[in-house]
Amino acid sequence: MKIDDVVFELEANYVNEEHISQIVSFIKEKGFKAEVIDDMLVDFGYDPIFDELDQYGFDPVEKIQHKKTLKD
Repeated sequence: MKIDDVVFELEANYVNEEHISQIVSFIKEKGFKAEVIDDMLVDFGYDPIFDELDQYGFDPVEKIQHKKTLKD
C-alpha cells in the first residue's frame, strides 16, 4: 500500500493531522505493517482501519465476468 493510499484512508476516517504525520513518519522508517498501524490508531483513540479485510469470511474483491456467455 502506498503512503498516499494510507493518508487517504486516514483522512477519510477523520484521523487528526498530527496523528497522520506520526503514522507517515513510522511508515517511512519501518514500512507499512497493518497490525502495527492499527495498534497505533487504537492507542490514539481511533478504531482500527487496516485490519484484515477478509475478517467476515469473504474476499473483498468481487469478480465480475465481463464476457457474455450462453447458458443452457
